[in-house]
Amino acid sequence: MKKYLAIYHDLLSDIQAKKFEAGEILPSNQQLVLRYGVSRETVRKAMQLLADEGYIQTIRGKGSLVLDNERLLFPLSTIKSYQEIVDQNNLKSQSRILKEVSHVLVPDRLRFGSPAIYAQLIVRERIVSGEPTILDYDYVNEAITPDIPLKSGDSLFNYFEEKRGFNIDYAVKHLTVESAEYDDCHYLKIDQSVPMLVVRSETHLADNRILAYTESRHRGDKFSSVEFARRHH
Repeated sequence: MKKYLAIYHDLLSDIQAKKFEAGEILPSNQQLVLRYGVSRETVRKAMQLLADEGYIQTIRGKGSLVLDNERLLFPLSTIKSYQEIVDQNNLKSQSRILKEVSHVLVPDRLRFGSPAIYAQLIVRERIVSGEPTILDYDYVNEAITPDIPLKSGDSLFNYFEEKRGFNIDYAVKHLTVESAEYDDCHYLKIDQSVPMLVVRSETHLADNRILAYTESRHRGDKFSSVEFARRHH
């Protein structure tokens, strides 16, 4: 691993573990140069990466300020379970099952023209750092797995892959910003002035069968997505 990446991961780990709280100043670049035995340019690259991803703000004459990163970094270009995202971000989170209904027809708004299927609907509320933040509506294809013995803290992906041996291959995701609906306001304790970031996804197995449709409704004021992008020449 390149030296600047090692420094980046080291500092990021400290930030996520709350060794540096929001509003604190990180050690100066010169202190980091001495600590890691590297050049100023190496330290600068590590700090720039932290800044680009929204973890710090460099303020002239003051240093690198740790920003409030109590947001769920939701990946759009990869497939990760909610529990994997929580673990990656070192967040305190709880899940609560609100509803389970069998033999539900998947709504048109999730299928985008795909054939109609019947599914088991599981509605869950995600509570991050004590605050209701996300509502997840999972429609699991009953032709593939008709009954799911799920508890509030269980991961669907873990059940699919570890318990059933399914090979999840890819997902198609649609992202929109929408007004808050009644259930959003009721369960997430918000009013209609708070926008909702809605991710509708269609998850496929390696044999191309549709495993599940998901509608994930995020409070817009708590949503953050960080992706790596490279300009090709």
